[in-house]
Order: sequence, then structure tokens, then C-alpha cells
Amino acid sequence: MKNKIYKFLGMASLAVLSNQAFAQNEVSNFIRSGKEEGNKLVGAYLSPITRGLASGVNDAWYSTAKPLGLFGFEVKMGIGGSLVRADAKNFTLGGIGANTSQTSPFLLTPVNGDGNTKQPTLAGEGSSSDFAVSVLNPSAIGTQRIYTDTIKAFKGQNSPLSLGAIPFIQVSLGLIKNTEVMIRLMPVTSGDFSSNGFGFGVKHSISQWIWGVDKLPIDISGLFTYSNNTLALSFGDNYLNSEGDPGSLSSSDYKNSQKLSINSHGYQVGLIVSKKLLFFTPYLGITQNSATTDIGMKGFFPVRSVRLNTTTQLPEYYTENLKDPINLSSTVSSLRTAVGFRFKLGPIALGVEYNHAFSDQQFNTFNAIFAVNIQQLAPIPKL
Repeated sequence: MKNKIYKFLGMASLAVLSNQAFAQNEVSNFIRSGKEEGNKLVGAYLSPITRGLASGVNDAWYSTAKPLGLFGFEVKMGIGGSLVRADAKNFTLGGIGANTSQTSPFLLTPVNGDGNTKQPTLAGEGSSSDFAVSVLNPSAIGTQRIYTDTIKAFKGQNSPLSLGAIPFIQVSLGLIKNTEVMIRLMPVTSGDFSSNGFGFGVKHSISQWIWGVDKLPIDISGLFTYSNNTLALSFGDNYLNSEGDPGSLSSSDYKNSQKLSINSHGYQVGLIVSKKLLFFTPYLGITQNSATTDIGMKGFFPVRSVRLNTTTQLPEYYTENLKDPINLSSTVSSLRTAVGFRFKLGPIALGVEYNHAFSDQQFNTFNAIFAVNIQQLAPIPKL
């Protein structure tokens, strides 16, 4: 049973990733523009991923406001996505602060267009310009530059969706006083892709503590959750190799070290209201969400640069090996509302949910869950 669950989660992850695949070729090629400009390009191009994961890391923790009864339990699997905002579809070099000075160590020059020409992000549409990369001529005075490399045009996937809640397994247990504790795991490994994470949460009925509210035919609970998830993708055959210039490492050193790591962590606190109608339970959640996504490109990445030959005193190409060159962080914080419903027939429950964020930072998200739910196993003691 355990292997079947992991297989399902792996297939679900691949289904989510297949349309985007984190664009290994494009992302690694951005390093050709050096560490500073590379960080700006990777951050802009992968913004649908970073904002999507940060927007969805707190999703799908609940599907009803009613906590599990004493020793009741639930085992749940879920997956989600995020709806990419229009402002995450493209970027400009000027908008991300690239090419701000002619004296920059590395300079990007669009072959077609200029710094205000729109370039697609991962979720955008169409192809970008080619970018010529140049460095300052070390044997000249002033801003004379030498061409070093070309970043080939990269493409957007023209996708309205991005990653949201990564596939997870969640186990919940009912305790006394209408309190429910939740533990979440995200164990997925498939080929070069892996995901692992941990989360915990608490749901507690507040209806019972407010006179009159406990008589209403609705359930109201408070909620707190925390999630932390890390995705890792080895570049494999899509690794960035050197051109054989002085200072190059072996191909295996580059291939075996290069990977993309994305960590999303965040918390939410808020209220849930639900009403059970036979086997159908609609619910509404209002939560304050805060989440951060960190992106890192780990390993050794070769960048072609220019230096003075100590013998001839003429410029020569050489390979600068950058270790762990990309480190980016994106934080979102917003009040959100969740609208969803759950169908429950016997112990089997199915649910869907839509989350609307009241901030331009976050994407709106959606998710679906499948669960085995036993509401209560023991009589509630009178304390």
C-alpha cells in the first residue's frame, strides 16, 4: 500500500512538472551571463515557480471546520496548482535591473530589441531575444568590451498554471476538547526529481467556547499550520559544460554537481466555517498567509570570461568556475479566503478548494484531495 501511495505521488508530481520541467537548459544557460546578471535572469524567468509555490505551500490543510472526534483519524492525499498572474508572464532587462552600467563585469545585449523589450518568463508566451554576453577588455582603458558568449533565445510555456501545493500525505488525529492535530509529509522521488518536506497543524473548535454560537447549525474553528518543502532537480544531461578554456573542470565534475533546489516554507493562521448537509460539506476559510520560496543552483557552473595572459599581456579566454551561483528568495504575505466543499460517503472523502489572495504578490490557487476519514473511534469523556 505504501509503495502504491508513493507511486501515485510520484506520478502526480511528474504530471505537474511535465509542462514546465523547470526548464533546465534555459536556467543553466543564464549562468553564462555571470553571477550577478544570472541571478536576475533566473529570478525573473522562474518567478511563476517561486510565486506559485509560495502561494500554495499553505493549501489543502482542511476540508471542514469540524475537528475529528476523540481518536478519529484521517489519511489524506492532495495536490494543487496556482493561477499565474498576468504580471508574471514577462519581464524586461530594465525592469529587473540588468545592464544598469556599461562598466558591469558582464553585460547583456539583446540581439533583437533593447532593455525595454518584453521577454517571456517560464509561463509566458513566445521566445525571447538572443543575448550577447560581453566583459570589459582588461587591456584597454574605458568601456571597451570583448564578446564572450551568447545566451540563446529561451521560450515561455504559455501556461496559465504553475506549481502550487506539492503532492503530499497528511495524517490527522482527533484529541479531547474538539482539537485536531495534523502532520504532513511530501515524500516523492522519481528519476532526477525529488521532493521531501514536513508540516504540522492544529485545528480547534471555538464554537464550543462562545455562548449561543455552540447552538448554531454550523462549525467554527481556529487553525494554525506550518509547512516546509524542498524540491531538488539534478540537471543530468542538461548540465552546463565548459568550452575547454583554461581552468575548466572535467565534464563529470560539472554534470554530477549541478542541480536546482527550491525550498518553500510558510505558515497560516485563521478561521474556518462549515456546514454539513448529509454527505456534502461546504466551507469557507479566512486566513493570514506568509510564505517564502528560496531558489538555489548548486554545484560548479562554468562561465567564460577574459583575463590578461601574464606572458603575452594580451586578453585570453578562461573558465571561471562559479560554485552555487544562484541564491534567490521570494516572500509573499496576504489575507486569503478559501472556498471549497467535501463529499463524504462512508469513510471515503473527496474535496476541492479555491483560494483567493488579497495581494498582488500571491497567485490564486486551487487543489483537490482524496481522504480516508473516520470521524471518531472513542466516546467523548465527560470532564
